[in-house]
Amino acid sequence: MEDENEFKKLPTEEKCVHKLWKARVAGYEEAIKLFNQIDDEKSPEWNKYLGLVKKFVIDSNAVAQEKGLEAALVFVENCGHAGKTTGEVMSGIVAKCIAAPKTKTKDLALQITLMYIEIEKHEIVEEELLKGMEQKNPKVVAACIAALNTALKQFGNKVIAIKPMVKKIPILLADRDKTVRDEMKALVIEMHRWIGGAIEPHIASLQAVVQQELRESFAGTGGGAQPTRYLRSQQNRVRDTPTADTTDGAAEDDDAEIGNGDSGEMDPYDLLDPVEILSKLPKDFYDKLENKKWQERKEALDVLENLLKNAPKLEPGDYADLVRALKKVISKDTNVMLVALGTRLMGMVATGLRSKFQPYAVSCIQACLEKFKEKKPNVVTALRECIDAIYPSTNLEAIMEDMLAAFDNKNPSIKAESATFLARSLCVTQPAAFNKKLIKAYVASLLKLLESADPIVRDAASEALGTATKLVGEKNIAPHIGKLDNLKEQKIKEFADKAEIKVKISAPKKDVKPKAAPTGKGDAKPSAGSAQPKPVKRPPSAKKPAATKKAVSKVQQSPPREQELSPEEVDARAEVLFPPDVISGLVDGNWKNRLAAVQSFHSTIQGLTTEDTSAQVLYRVLNKKPGLKDTNVQVLKARLEACKYITENFPVSTIAADFVLHDVVNKLGEASCSSISSDCLTSLAEGCGLEHVINEGLGFAMDSQKNPKVQSEMFNWMTNSIKEFGFSMNVKSIIAHSKKALSATNPNVRTSTVNFLGVLSLYVGPSLLNHFDSEKPATKQLISLEMDKYANSTPPTPTRQLGRVSKSASKGSVGDELEDVYEDAADDEPAVAEDTRPRTDIAPLITDTLVGEMNDKNWKVRNEALDKLKAIIVNSAPIKPTLGELPAALAARLLDSNSKLAQSALQICEVIATSMGPKCKQHVRTFFPGFFQAFGDSKQWIRAAAVACVEAWCREAGAAAALDGEMVHDALRSGSPVLRAALFAWLAEKLPNIPPRSFPREELTVCVALLYAGVEDRSADVRKAAADCVLPFMLHLGYEPMHKQLDKLKPGSKSVVLAVLDKARPNLPVQPLPAKSKGKEEPRGVKSAGAMKKEAEKKGVAVKAKGPAKPASASSRGKKEDEDCTPLLPNNNAKNQRIVDDQKLKVLKWNFTTPREEFFDLLKDQMNSAGMNKQLIANMFHTDFRYHLKAIEALSEDLHENGPALIANLDLVLKWLTLRFFDTNPSVILKGLEYLSQVFQYLIDSDYTMAEYEANCFIPYLVLKVGDPKDTVRNGVKALFRQICVVYSVTKLFGYLMEGLKSKNARQRAECLECINHLLETYGSTVMSGGGGGGGGGGGAALRDVARLIGDRDNAVRSAALNCVASAYFLDGEKVYKSIGQISDKDLSLLEERIKRAGKTRSAEARRSMVVPLSASGRPILQQQHQQLPEEHERVITVETTPGAEYEEEEPDEPPPPPVQQVEEVRAVSGPFGLDSELIARLDAAVPVVRRPELPDLDLKFLDEPVRALSAPHRPSSIVALSPPRAAAPHPLVSAQPLPAAVDDSQLADTIHSIASPDLNAAIRALSLISGALVSGRGAALAAHEARLVAAVAAQLRRLRTAPPDASALPAYKYLAGALTTFYETAGCGGAVGEAALRALVGELLLLLGAAPARPAPPDAERLVRILNNVCVRVLEHSPRTPLLCAIVSLLHDSIVESDPAYPRYQDLLLKCFWKTLKMISSWEVNSIDYDAVLYKIHLFYKAYPNSYWKKNPEISDTPYRTVKTLVHTLVKMKGASITNHLTQIPDVNESDLYPYLHKVLKQLKLDEKKEAPPDNMNGSLQSLGMGVTNTALTSGRLPRALHEELALILKRIGSKEHNREALAQLYDLRERHPEVDIWTFMAGSSFYFRNYVECGLREVAEQRKMRAHPVYKPEIKAEQIDVSNENDEKSHVDFLERLRALQIKAGLKMDSNPSSQPRTPVNDNRALTDSINDNTLPRTHSIDPQLELHSTQSVSQKNEAAVDALRLKLQQIKSSSKR
Repeated sequence: MEDENEFKKLPTEEKCVHKLWKARVAGYEEAIKLFNQIDDEKSPEWNKYLGLVKKFVIDSNAVAQEKGLEAALVFVENCGHAGKTTGEVMSGIVAKCIAAPKTKTKDLALQITLMYIEIEKHEIVEEELLKGMEQKNPKVVAACIAALNTALKQFGNKVIAIKPMVKKIPILLADRDKTVRDEMKALVIEMHRWIGGAIEPHIASLQAVVQQELRESFAGTGGGAQPTRYLRSQQNRVRDTPTADTTDGAAEDDDAEIGNGDSGEMDPYDLLDPVEILSKLPKDFYDKLENKKWQERKEALDVLENLLKNAPKLEPGDYADLVRALKKVISKDTNVMLVALGTRLMGMVATGLRSKFQPYAVSCIQACLEKFKEKKPNVVTALRECIDAIYPSTNLEAIMEDMLAAFDNKNPSIKAESATFLARSLCVTQPAAFNKKLIKAYVASLLKLLESADPIVRDAASEALGTATKLVGEKNIAPHIGKLDNLKEQKIKEFADKAEIKVKISAPKKDVKPKAAPTGKGDAKPSAGSAQPKPVKRPPSAKKPAATKKAVSKVQQSPPREQELSPEEVDARAEVLFPPDVISGLVDGNWKNRLAAVQSFHSTIQGLTTEDTSAQVLYRVLNKKPGLKDTNVQVLKARLEACKYITENFPVSTIAADFVLHDVVNKLGEASCSSISSDCLTSLAEGCGLEHVINEGLGFAMDSQKNPKVQSEMFNWMTNSIKEFGFSMNVKSIIAHSKKALSATNPNVRTSTVNFLGVLSLYVGPSLLNHFDSEKPATKQLISLEMDKYANSTPPTPTRQLGRVSKSASKGSVGDELEDVYEDAADDEPAVAEDTRPRTDIAPLITDTLVGEMNDKNWKVRNEALDKLKAIIVNSAPIKPTLGELPAALAARLLDSNSKLAQSALQICEVIATSMGPKCKQHVRTFFPGFFQAFGDSKQWIRAAAVACVEAWCREAGAAAALDGEMVHDALRSGSPVLRAALFAWLAEKLPNIPPRSFPREELTVCVALLYAGVEDRSADVRKAAADCVLPFMLHLGYEPMHKQLDKLKPGSKSVVLAVLDKARPNLPVQPLPAKSKGKEEPRGVKSAGAMKKEAEKKGVAVKAKGPAKPASASSRGKKEDEDCTPLLPNNNAKNQRIVDDQKLKVLKWNFTTPREEFFDLLKDQMNSAGMNKQLIANMFHTDFRYHLKAIEALSEDLHENGPALIANLDLVLKWLTLRFFDTNPSVILKGLEYLSQVFQYLIDSDYTMAEYEANCFIPYLVLKVGDPKDTVRNGVKALFRQICVVYSVTKLFGYLMEGLKSKNARQRAECLECINHLLETYGSTVMSGGGGGGGGGGGAALRDVARLIGDRDNAVRSAALNCVASAYFLDGEKVYKSIGQISDKDLSLLEERIKRAGKTRSAEARRSMVVPLSASGRPILQQQHQQLPEEHERVITVETTPGAEYEEEEPDEPPPPPVQQVEEVRAVSGPFGLDSELIARLDAAVPVVRRPELPDLDLKFLDEPVRALSAPHRPSSIVALSPPRAAAPHPLVSAQPLPAAVDDSQLADTIHSIASPDLNAAIRALSLISGALVSGRGAALAAHEARLVAAVAAQLRRLRTAPPDASALPAYKYLAGALTTFYETAGCGGAVGEAALRALVGELLLLLGAAPARPAPPDAERLVRILNNVCVRVLEHSPRTPLLCAIVSLLHDSIVESDPAYPRYQDLLLKCFWKTLKMISSWEVNSIDYDAVLYKIHLFYKAYPNSYWKKNPEISDTPYRTVKTLVHTLVKMKGASITNHLTQIPDVNESDLYPYLHKVLKQLKLDEKKEAPPDNMNGSLQSLGMGVTNTALTSGRLPRALHEELALILKRIGSKEHNREALAQLYDLRERHPEVDIWTFMAGSSFYFRNYVECGLREVAEQRKMRAHPVYKPEIKAEQIDVSNENDEKSHVDFLERLRALQIKAGLKMDSNPSSQPRTPVNDNRALTDSINDNTLPRTHSIDPQLELHSTQSVSQKNEAAVDALRLKLQQIKSSSKR
């Protein structure tokens, strides 16, 4: 028991290796629990068990072993480093577990095996299981086979390699143990299930019985299997890969294939082992082949045949001699039997070598084609098999010249067999390889064969054409075939139907839609079991990314095709288009008639479109005799103008252009028409292509006419045109005509030609001069001199578009363009890059004798042969790519033992590349292995020659050509250190410049292992070159694929290579900033309307700048999934939600001493949800600090362009930088501090106030860095503190610094004290308290803490503490001693000494004078710098100062309106309008002096009558004035001193900031200053601060609402309401308030009005409700349209789910505000709304709460949904069908119900318009009226049923003559009772006349009601449905307002000189402003204190009491002014 208790105390890892099995069992169980609890797969906790897991599985106790296996399984599944244990654990499992007697043990062993495979250690697992198959124990062997079977079944052949297993098939199927044999049979069957027939060669050697048994088991299987389990890396991709948009095609690498087993049936060839046969050939093999006896030759061939039969796959090597010998047998042997045998053997060699046969393929195909003349069937059959075997190693382009030559051969057998070979080849060719250039060449030759007299040839040609049609489609072949007779067309079609394409055709690139890249949230994602292929990432051709652009350009260069019309057809069409007089006038003999006819013709065609006629008809009508040969100059010019107009406005085909082209060229020679003719030619070149115009025009000028002027002008036009269009055409015909022009007798022609050739050399290059070798030396010299002028120039940028074709042309007559997939890299290369000189075929000159001399044993003979060869090439240049036997022979000389000969061979190869041009690409695989071997030669001159030779080949063929056939891999693998160093250096230089995807990635992938070996090579040169090569490799392969290959390295090597990889990784190109990118996806973050417009403007400017719009390239549309082009930082409002989540503790608090992993994860999640750029996030959280630097650089660049987005994401950026503070790399910290300095400077410039949430996330960690050991870091942090003081409360910053004093780091304490001292000296002792006086309260406690540090052990801390206390002393005097409390005598003496010393440098008064005062919120108030008054420092906004006097000094001529002052309560005087004479006197004294004309005394007694009728009860005069305030009641928190009356414009920002202060005293003071500024006419100064003002008021309202109930709250509410009313009543104010501010303000106002009842009710709550009602109305009426609508929709959006029980009526009030806004919309201008922004907000609403949401939640009222639908309906009515153009901000219109509903409303409106019949009389149709009323009401109103019926009844009665007057009165009364009912919306379906009649009638009723009392119509409706109001009171009130306005005008008080200060007039003819919300929108029984309930019959006079009180004061002023 003691021992048992002993082990229980041990830690888990020790229990697992305890000697007691029970202890181990307990340890395993604890380990299982622990492993399941560790969340982080890379936690350090795992490291304890890395060395123990192998012991888990080999436990000697069976029970413990079982538990150990369970623990091992959990470990492998959850540990990120489990892969390190694969080898040792698997060896233990194979030895001890896989064949254990216990079933559970075996199952666990299998599960662990499969789990290791899942974590991507499948290679090691398979290797261990294969080792297990070699054990002697049959149980282990059988178990290993079964495990492999299970793994293959689950993971597929892409993961579990079949090739290593097939070698075991014969051995294990012959095993003596039956279980082993059975398991192996099962494995073979499973292999067949995955690879199909590829397994057949490997069971061919088995016993017949076994083979038969296996084949029977194979029945029904073979290929098509799918994996059921995936690797970890594949699981995410399977989950994320959309199934709908995937495309066929190969993935970029094996990892991209996500384990798809049936991506293609496995080739048996891949499972074979290569066999080396060259060394097995007899020594006399080649001698026997040369023997004259055919028996000897046959014997040699039989030996070779025996070798090849046993070698289906050949080891790559030098087969040049063997192929040459076999080719000689085929070509020259006279024995037909040997020819057939040699041909068959050649095919076997080609089959065994496959792609490695490429160097010999072209010459062998040529030999086979020539031998097709043989008629023996056995020879022909062998030739067919041979040539078919050779073709896969080459391509149609490489053999094109040989094929075309065979087509032209006189022998019909060669023609027929060549055509049938082409047909067979096309069946195994990808469509992309058969591009337009090849189609054009092959089809042209095949068409000739169609005309052959031999039917076999014709059938063969038809078969080839049919196969080509099947391969690339009829639409791509038809333009090249043209018109054939029906029989031939039918034949081709039959062969096309029969053709069987045997290759898997990849989908065309253009079919891959952009939506297949980034998917939205709504995209369906397949389950983890999905096995869909991944979208193709890499196109098959080299330059495919430009496919789209190229395709478009190709279409543009191809003019429309059309048939030539007969003269009768032209005449018939002309008669339809033109009047008879025009047609006859064009050919009239009188020139005046012709001129009139041409002018009429020109005006007529200007009204025609491309649909009406074609250019051919117009040209031919215009060119009717005399046409363009007209002898009258005026008529001729008119005809040419018309011709030019036709060319520019109609699609022009070459057929049409030919009708006028020659005549236009002919007129170039006439001086009067030369200019217009030149313009006409240019237009023709734009229409049908420059090449056609030049060829036809130049041919006509030089051959068909003799006028030298025409020839000269033609060359001049060509000179200008190629500058404008560029040049990309064949120069042969131009050269021929130029030579003719150079020999002309006219000097102008010769000069023009020479000038033209000089410009042409810009495009063709110096080789142009070679075409004129036969010219006279003088002429050649002239050309050379002219070309020298352009030698160092570049071609100008084309200004015209080549071959412009309109859309109608391309659709109507051209047909669809060739798909992008048929364009290859060769088509991208302009024709001018090729040397167009005739090339020489040197193959006949490469005789057998010359080849024999090159291979001679005597070096002198070889040298002579090389000299001969060089002479042949130099004299024949340029040469054709057919070199005969030369490549193999010359390649052997590259490695000649004689170094001089090797150097000569390299030089000859260089000359070959230069002479052959780009076509040398087909010989790359023959020569480059020798070049690379020469890189490693010991002699320097050989290496130099090799480098020069490779450079020459790369210039011609491209550097990517060298990356083919694993030539680089072979050279690195077998080369010397010198070779590896040189080759790595060459790769490092070339790879960065090679375009991605221009070569197979596998070429570099296979070299990665050799690269890693080079990194650790013993040679320093190799190591350096390999290290330099890592980054270029990474540019093409990526970091992850290279990192994966590290697993194959030893642990020691892995760390070295990993360091090199990580060093290179930061230099990978970072994603370009979004602002600079050309094409972008829609950003994910929510964007403001302004941002969207700016982006649109930028895009528009870019397009204009580029000229013709070009489509985005395929590469930009086919982005990788990991690429992201969204803005770095999105400009959205997600920060608000993060703040709310933080306050509600929904997320982890950002509080730590050292950041843990969860904080990194939290920040990353927040960044992703905020929509930040993915690439930026990846860089931010990368393990390499260089990526952090890249992220900071990107943010710095983005700051200047996208500052608002930084503010929107400031908290995330600051959080990330706090994490970087804990990095050890100083460069990141310094760079981060530099960036932070820029950030805070931007915040200062933007007048931003840092939120508490942001400060709490950042400042504490900045305080930690102030103690950094490095001076640069500390100085940077202290500089940041100074900037933070401007954007954040200094008092709160002081608190954070005080926290820093608690640190154990002495340097941090000292620096914090220095910062505190700086704050004290700069801002005074106020910083130590919460905004009060210094030294008291919190200041005393702070000073005590500082004083304690005077006794600190560190000298710097002591000194800094003394400085702090001394600074406080100079500010506050002796009371500092009291504040610091008890300190030791020693410390006290030190302090006194420091104070004494410091006092000598500067006096206390001087220190105090330099203190910057703080606002109520703790921010410094910056003083004006331009004023030099001595009292400058006293002008801060404080309670003690009154800056009003300064305004009198500044503006003595016109003093401002009176300041808001404290007044005593107005004394009550008898009478309804009791006046206070003192108050009136003060008001009069403050009125601005305005010169007025003398007015007569007015009798004002009439004013008394309506006031008596009001009978308003007497109320105290302490109410708040809601009109521009003149006086206010004293606030209990404000001192008795008068308030400051005004504020400087420069202080507005600080004053507005103080409104949101928690100090009500400061807030009310700021409100008074703002009100004073508004009243004084300085409202315009607030324009830039309106949004902040409203936001500050909203913030203060929120603070008051959420604060505990306080007596000071109600007066504060009144001040806020008064300021808002003044603000919104001042003309020009309110227009710049944004959505966010409006949303906050309206939300707070409605929350106050909708608060739950509280008891007891404050006495003034009832009045406060009315005040707030009034404010709500002002806000709704005077706010900008778009922000108001957006704010209300957003508030409604948020109110649906986020409902607070404390505010039960909030949503109802919000809906009523919504309805009032809807009523106002009808009076708004149509273009005053930003429909894009409003529709986007509605889209978000519908997306969050679609119609289905309301149906699923019937307990929730759907009124919000219907209200928003009403808004949509209203917007549609305003904007009409064009509203669908305003959905630009919505990323996907299908995400919500908005788009369908828009169409529904538009459709309904169209139906209503159709149904609406014009009325016969004024009354209109009653039936249609009723229908319209009902439909409209149902759409917009949702009225109570009774009210709906009453309104419909009244409108029907208006339509009758008998009751119309009475009904109009009833409608007027109903409208008065229910102002919220919009009768015009209700009447939308009726006619205009009827609505006009109703409107006039209502006006008449209103006039009558004013003149006399009229009984109110009261229908029988329940009282609770309709509110009752007092009509008499309303009438009196309106009358009173009208009289007041008239009286103001008479008194001359209309202040026109300062309109910005005047109050607004009411809009929309509303009734009393407070009435509109209080009566109809806001509930009567609800108020701030619901205890104070308003009676339902309350009169209007009581409701409008606030307005009446304000008017009462105004009347007193008016009366006293008029009496004077």
